[in-house]
Amino acid sequence: MYNTGMKNVTFYTKLDCGLCDKAYSLLMQVAYDVPMEIDVVDITHDLDKFGLQYAFRIPVIAIPNADTELEWPFTIDDLESYLSQ
Repeated sequence: MYNTGMKNVTFYTKLDCGLCDKAYSLLMQVAYDVPMEIDVVDITHDLDKFGLQYAFRIPVIAIPNADTELEWPFTIDDLESYLSQ
């Protein structure tokens, strides 16, 4: 189902975000089967760059060259499908 190469994944989040914790837990479950390098980006560290774009959308998962990003809410099936691109 998956490409055998390492997936580069960006996980947009912020501290004290319960939904982000749930999303990261799902991402870790998928990571057991899909090799990936995860870049965790706390949007509060650069509000000028990320704040307006992600403030009301996090948690968000993005992979390079995808036409879309995966926004919460999502399931493991949604996540697996998105990462299979």
